[in-house]
Amino acid sequence: MFERINLTNFKCYKNTQFKMKDLVVFCGNNSVGKSTAIQSILLLIQNGFSSSLRLDGDFIKLGSYKEVHNMDANTDSLLLEAVIDGHRLSWGYEQDPLSEYEKDSNLLPFSESMDLDWADSVANKVREKYKNNFNFLCAERWGPRDNYPYSNQRRSRSWLGIHGEYTAQVLTNLLESSKSLGEGDLRIHDKITSRLVIDNFTEWMGEISPDTFVKSDSITHANISTNQFVFDGHTYRATNVGFGLSYALPVVLSLVMARPGGLVIIENPEAHLHPKGQSYMGRLIQKTAEAGVQVIIETHSDHLLNGIRVAARLSETYETGASRVFFVSSGEEQSNVESIEIGDKGELSNWPKGFFDQQAEDIRTLMKGVDR
Repeated sequence: MFERINLTNFKCYKNTQFKMKDLVVFCGNNSVGKSTAIQSILLLIQNGFSSSLRLDGDFIKLGSYKEVHNMDANTDSLLLEAVIDGHRLSWGYEQDPLSEYEKDSNLLPFSESMDLDWADSVANKVREKYKNNFNFLCAERWGPRDNYPYSNQRRSRSWLGIHGEYTAQVLTNLLESSKSLGEGDLRIHDKITSRLVIDNFTEWMGEISPDTFVKSDSITHANISTNQFVFDGHTYRATNVGFGLSYALPVVLSLVMARPGGLVIIENPEAHLHPKGQSYMGRLIQKTAEAGVQVIIETHSDHLLNGIRVAARLSETYETGASRVFFVSSGEEQSNVESIEIGDKGELSNWPKGFFDQQAEDIRTLMKGVDR
């Protein structure tokens, strides 16, 4: 798993370390650096941890060195370091100053401190680990459509696409498979005993919209897939059903079908969901992390966070600190990052100013009739 990320002069961070956990939650105001931290990980994966990272790729497009180098930095150096399964890999520039060619480049090479042969061998192992057991869902997911693309050129059979565009195709395959969760997997829903992934997917979707069944089909010769929703025996096309269901489908699916040792990264998993749906999504996220899948999310939802805390409180196996929240806020020279641990009773180790406190602020104003 990703154990640590160190960023030096990378966008809004001059010198910041993120100590990762089984579950990592990024939260904070808009445009303070939450996505930047996640982008550093996506940059490695989209390049296959190669000896030279191209800043523009399938997941993210960051431009050139000039665009990702911290504008207030005192040196030209830029480093992105990751510790994965005990191995340290580092990319970027340590020398100063850089040539104009290097500044215009959209490549970040292995840093000078790396032994290239050793780094290549480690990178190959890490690349294989995440090749078939990784999903990333960006904030801009696909909503209801009459049909979705079908492709045999995807990253893996479980790859949903960064917009969730292949969800219908993956669901079609899953409906025809006997893929199961391991015995005792915490993602097995309390209401059923079946370990089949598709059965548990259906139950977790039911927490968002009760008695919902998703009917997927693929028309391979036309390279399209479809999703339909069944309520009380009646079938409806996706465009005639609430927006939130289509948005939640890839999120729930990515969490339920991920295998232990894998990685799932999701931006705004709560999008378009009502409070109960957000809370139960949080529960599933926490249970997925406890099942051995590293989960990294960015959220603006206190309902989602509370769902995570509830799942930790109800768990018989959760250990304090296994899930961590990074509260990111703006600073004078770089973004500030405060680490918050989730305890075994769902408690938070600290509550910084500005951290999900708007509800309390609004209630205070309602009670007093005075703003602040």
